[in-house]
Amino acid sequence: MAVVAGVPVKTFTVACAAALLTAACSGSTPTTTAAGPSTAPNRGSDVGVEYENTGTGPMGAPTMPRTPSVPTEMGVKQGNVRTFTLTASQFTQHIANFPLKTATVWGYNGSTPGPTLIAYAGEQIKVVVHNKLPEPTTMHFHGLHQPNADDGVSGISQPTPIPSGGAFDYGPFPVGHVGTFAYHSHFDGAVQDDRGLDGALIVLPTSEHQSVKAAVDVVMTLQQFDPPGEGGLVKPFGESGQFPFSTINGKTGDASRAAITIQRGDLVRIRIYNASNMVHSMHLHGHDEVLVDKNGHAVPAERQTTTTVAPGDFATIQFTADNPGNWVFHCHFPHHTANKMMAGYNGAPVGMLRIFHYDTAPAVPTAYFSSAHYASPTAMK
Repeated sequence: MAVVAGVPVKTFTVACAAALLTAACSGSTPTTTAAGPSTAPNRGSDVGVEYENTGTGPMGAPTMPRTPSVPTEMGVKQGNVRTFTLTASQFTQHIANFPLKTATVWGYNGSTPGPTLIAYAGEQIKVVVHNKLPEPTTMHFHGLHQPNADDGVSGISQPTPIPSGGAFDYGPFPVGHVGTFAYHSHFDGAVQDDRGLDGALIVLPTSEHQSVKAAVDVVMTLQQFDPPGEGGLVKPFGESGQFPFSTINGKTGDASRAAITIQRGDLVRIRIYNASNMVHSMHLHGHDEVLVDKNGHAVPAERQTTTTVAPGDFATIQFTADNPGNWVFHCHFPHHTANKMMAGYNGAPVGMLRIFHYDTAPAVPTAYFSSAHYASPTAMK
């Protein structure tokens, strides 16, 4: 491991990140089951299983990440194996408050993105996938070091995909190093991924130093959809290359129902996964956002105005809550903060946006989140 000023690089980068933030540093029951690969104790890469504690202060359990609008799934742990069960299906989801509200999507356990899966360093994971879609599917673990037999690339590492009505067991395999990762379909990706078959997978340390512990840890999956009309099945990537609805965790800002409440002095962590086809430039108002992790690995802390996240990329940023108010976090492509090129309440940005609300600040106007407001004939004038 390289050393900077006598400090191991990984320790230096994460500790420095914390210091920067304090201004002290510059469907139906399956009828068939495809047999998954057999369990073996040493399958896959063990690289990064060991978590090097960084920072200073007493040790403690990490903050549990939460994913606004999306369920969290801890699975069932037996011994050192944590098992998750996911069902891929088609369903209707509320994605926006205007100019339409619902779309038919594909997802896992009735949500797109699917539930955020939480595991801990040193564990093995097993994921049981049931397919209730009208066509075959597979599952790929994006950013992990799974064995090739569990990689889920249809026709290559998984020669036979999961048939409609079937099921498949992936793993168990070592979950690998701490970080933000994902899972998604790898069958006809240009269709299945765009319809919503993706979700976040977080690997936490078993303990961490107080100085790098976030008070608020938020997961945000970036997606875009093109429904043909109210309740319609979202289209895959179109010839125009544009999607009229840009979302965080499957909902536009106006449909998110509530702001994310924080307190002054909080260290706030935002884990971003870009599940869309486009690059997004994520910007936080009123604070310095500090990039501390890229694609599951610590990076030298860097203050940024916007954080660019390419398709398939992960980025973790942090900020210190030191400027009370109601602050928006959004993609800085203007048309990505509109619903079908339309602004929200009193011209407010919507689309790929969430609001951070200090508990001492005035409430965000309820009309911003209100379906009734947008139903008014004059609301969009």
